[in-house]
This record gives sequence, C-alpha cells and structure tokens, in this order.
Amino acid sequence: MNDLEERLRAAFDARADTYEASPHAWARTRDRRPRRRPLRFVLAALPVALLAVFVPVLLNGGLGRNTAADPDEVYQRLMRDRTASGEQVIVDNPTEGRPLRLWFAKARLGYPELCFVMERAGAEPYGGCSGVSEELNADAWFTGSTLRDGTETTMDWGVALDDVGGVTGVAADGKRYAGTVLRPAGAPYRIWTVTYPAPRPIPMIEITDDRGRNLGQWSRDMMNIVEGKPDGAAVELPEGVFARLYRSKEGTTLSLTRGGADLGSSPVAGDLPPVHPIMKGSVITGVARKDVARIEFSFGDGLGVGVETRPDPWGLGLTLFSVQNPAGDRRDDYRLVAYDASGAEVWRDDNSASLAPKELPPVGELMTIPGTGESGEPVKAWFTDGTSGVTTLCHSGGVVPEGWAPSCLGGRIGGLFSQKVTTYLPEPGSVTHLGVAGDDWEAVEAVLSDGRHVAASFLRGKDTPARIWYVTVPGGDVVVAGFTLKAKGRPLEHIAEYDKGCARKAARSDAPHQRLPAGITALVGEPGCMAFWQNGKVVPALPGPLPGGRLSDLLGPGQVVRWAQHANAWYGYAPGGTAKVEVVTTNGVTVTADGVPDQWGQGVALFAAPTPAGADFSAGTVVTGYDADGKELWRSDPVPLRNGS
Repeated sequence: MNDLEERLRAAFDARADTYEASPHAWARTRDRRPRRRPLRFVLAALPVALLAVFVPVLLNGGLGRNTAADPDEVYQRLMRDRTASGEQVIVDNPTEGRPLRLWFAKARLGYPELCFVMERAGAEPYGGCSGVSEELNADAWFTGSTLRDGTETTMDWGVALDDVGGVTGVAADGKRYAGTVLRPAGAPYRIWTVTYPAPRPIPMIEITDDRGRNLGQWSRDMMNIVEGKPDGAAVELPEGVFARLYRSKEGTTLSLTRGGADLGSSPVAGDLPPVHPIMKGSVITGVARKDVARIEFSFGDGLGVGVETRPDPWGLGLTLFSVQNPAGDRRDDYRLVAYDASGAEVWRDDNSASLAPKELPPVGELMTIPGTGESGEPVKAWFTDGTSGVTTLCHSGGVVPEGWAPSCLGGRIGGLFSQKVTTYLPEPGSVTHLGVAGDDWEAVEAVLSDGRHVAASFLRGKDTPARIWYVTVPGGDVVVAGFTLKAKGRPLEHIAEYDKGCARKAARSDAPHQRLPAGITALVGEPGCMAFWQNGKVVPALPGPLPGGRLSDLLGPGQVVRWAQHANAWYGYAPGGTAKVEVVTTNGVTVTADGVPDQWGQGVALFAAPTPAGADFSAGTVVTGYDADGKELWRSDPVPLRNGS
C-alpha cells in the first residue's frame, strides 16, 4: 500500500468513527465491507490533479470539517448537557507549552463539576469534567495533573473552598513549591495550581485561608497508588488515558489514569469479564478479552459511541480501549455489545445501578425509599450477606458525581449508624439518611444545624432481617448535625454526624483553644464536632455537641468516654468530675492523663498525654476514669478504637 492509500484509509477510518452508535451498527458496517473495496481502485485510477483536490477534502472530513478535534470542539462536546458556572480561566501548561482551560459547570443532574480542556504539543487535545463534592471534608483537593512520562515540569490543579487564599505543594523530601489560587468571577469555588519538577512529585498540599491561617494538609490521594514496580513506560491511549503495568509478589496489576487522576486498576489474573468498562471523568476506558475487536455503548437517551480495541503491549492476552463518553454523566444506564474482528457478536451486557448488583444479592425485599424519585435514581436499600457472610445494609440511587458503586460501607447490623444519599435537583436538592433500626427502637430524629428536629420513618421489607429508618431533608447550607435515638427502656441517645477531619473548619475560628498536655489544644467546633490540634496541626476530631446540647449528652452507659490516639499523643473527653484517666493498652502498658474541666461549660473533663513508646492502642485497650480521691467513676469496655472511641 502506498502513502496515498495509507492516507485515504486513515481518512475513511476516521470518518467511520463519527456516527452515533446503535447496538447493531458495527455488525451492519462489517456486512457492507465487500461493497467498499471497489472504491479504493476507482480512486487509484483518478487523475493526479483530481486526487490533489479530492484527498484533502476526505482528510479534512468533507465540507471543511476537521476530523481531528480542536480545543473549542472538545469544549462544546463537554458542555452539551452542562451549564457554565462562572468564567473560564486559561493557565500556561508547562508540560505541553500549550494553554490549559479550566472552568466550573453544573452537570445535567445539578451537581457542580470542575472541567478542563488540555491542549497537547504532540497529540490531539482532550478534556473532561469531574464532580465536586464537599463531602470530602477538605478545604482544597487535587483534581488533575499534566504529569506524563518523559517530561521535566508538571502542574497539578484542583478545587478550593471560597475562602482559601494559599496552596503550597510539599515534596516527599520536604521541599515546598508555592502555588497560585485563581478566583474565577461568578464561580462557586476557587481553583489552585502548583508547578513542580516532574521527578519530584508532591504527595500533599498545605492550605491557608485568606487571612493566612493554617487550614491543614491534604494528601494527593486522587493519584493511583498501586503495589509493585512499574513494568516499563506507560502506554498512552486516546483521550489522554495512560495504561501502566505493575508487577509485585502478589501478582500483576493494570492501572489506568487520566490527567494524573486514577480511573481504576485491576489485577490481571483469574476470570476477567469479556469487557470491563470504566466510566469516569467524561471518558470510557477499560480492558477486554483478546477476541474483542470493537465495543459499542448505547445509552437510554439514544446517544452512543463505538470504539476499536488495541492489543495490550505486554503480551497479557488482553485488549485496551478508550473513548470520550458522549453521554456525559450518564454512567449508570447503558448497554454494550462486543464484537470480534469478523463483526460477530461475542458478548453483550446491560448495566443499571438502580438495582442491587449480582455480587450483592438482596436478602429479602429490595426496598425503595418513598419520596426519593424526583431527581436522579430513586434511593433503593437492601440487606445482603455479601462475600463475608455478614448481613449488611446497602443502598444505591440518588446522584453520585463520580459514579461510585452501590455503598455498603455503613448500616451493618449492630454497627455504623447512618448512610447518606444526595440529590441536587430541583434546587436545593435533598439529602436522605438511612440506617438499620433495632427491634426496640421507638423513634429517630435528625437534628439540623439550625436546631430543628425532623422525625425519621421506619420501613421493613418483606423477608428482610431488620427494619430500616430513613429521613429526607432539603439540601443547602442547613445540614444534619446528628441524630437522637429513643429505644424502649433506655434514655435518649445523642449521635453526632461528623468526620475526624472536621477540625479544619474549626481552624477558621478566632475563639481561644483550651490547652492540654502533649501539645494538644481543643475547641468546640461546628455542630457535631469537637476539634483538636497538636502543635498547631489538625489531628483527628471527636464527636461534638448537637445544636442545643452539650458534650456531656454524648456520654452515657453505652459510651462512657470519647478518645482518640494519633501519632505520639492520646486525648479526649470524659464525664465531668473525672480527675484522672488511665489506659491499659493491649500489650499491658499503663498510661495516665490528668482530667481538667472544659472551659466552655460543656459538662465534661478534657484530657491528653504523650503516647509511650511501644504502647499498643488496639483492640482490647481498657480506659478507666477516677475522681480526685482515686475512686473509680467509670470503665470502658475493651473494644477497638474506631473513629475516636
């Protein structure tokens, strides 16, 4: 085949990939192959002068349309179902020497996203959008990177809350790289960038507010962390996706990243599915069996896309694929059909996240939470025995910006209390909390951050092992700070809805901290949060008082003390009147701390002490409290330390 024919074939192949796919389009295209062959010979017989006109038209897609994407075309595709939120910003990309375009948008289902279009020095531009969720409980976090093999300089970028004034990258050896914080007009958040030498990646960032106050650090956990050593250089796929192989004693893992962000990784062993698609960040990528030559995806609204696979370069007997997702954030309702090189169908699959997946089969009825179907998928809940044999409450539905799988992280019978599902439309959206209800529970109420109480409802599906409770509240600035629980024959229990990093928000307060030993300081933070710092740095928080309540409400027969252990200190709060707290660790080390009354009138005693070398604060640790005369006031059960026991 001569150079002209090579160019013509490339033009035809490029044009073939521009159609909207249907489940049978690839088979029909293959069926028409014999009728396309004569065209090549007709073209070869055309006069050279005519070819000089005809070939550029083909290579440019006809009527002046370029088949190669330009940055504006990538932007238009991304914004088809999105609404811009604020102005765009354009920054210099030191890796490519080309502009990088960044902006915020509202997705079709209402949640905020940070979008980008990256121009390339030696390849086509690509772009994507990733969901922004403040449920990360961070002040600033990573979203993307220009990092790729063979470059000298890299730039990371991300999202920051509206009062963040500074971000600094910190390398593993402690070297610091000052970042830039951008403030797009009309945008809901700020954008930060940090530029650094590519061989010296920054595993974390330090964050300050507009007044220069330290808001703590955030790790670069959006990057893929894979065990083992990389096997050669990464392989670049279309749409800026990089595939890299890692080998370790445990086996071989294939990792897929885009813009520095982790798309997914999978062990390369065992019974792999015929096609394993990953839909994240406006791209569809993944691996397939070696006999899969082409895959077509179709979505419920008529959109679709086809992609040809390529053999893996490591001889693993797999194929790889990557293509822009034409359906935007429609990740949960699609069908795929896989074909071999002859056009024969080898596999098809329907996917829907609204039902329990096969690996999490329901025990009893699959329940739908009333009133949750107005936006996104209705919230569904079910019990499952899973692979561990432990009966657990799972849920799906609502709006999940990054398309995570159904969650079974909370709601274990006898375990964690609350799971949360969020929707964004109609504005201001809603948040549904649900969990497992005990047989003796009489009432559950959500306590909002403005002090209001909202009663939960109870539901029991047919043949389910327990009841569930649920409550739905409007989205927005007023959030659920915690819950009250009334069980038969027991006093009212207060349960805070908090995360261990909530001290970052309390760092914005000018209120004086209470000083304790071991460099620990404490402050009653936002509703539901008791914040702690060690030598000025945020350490894990503990549950705090609910609106209208006190810290002492969180202590009782079932939870006589709240404490945490971090690095070289342990700290917490205990019932008022506690003068000494004694810990006997799992390996028999005894540690004591003095208790002092809290300075805010919360009815508790605070304590802190250094952690002795060799002390094992794990399951079996016993904590005891004494009054000023040495009389035992309370003793905790020997349970594992969990989120600050």
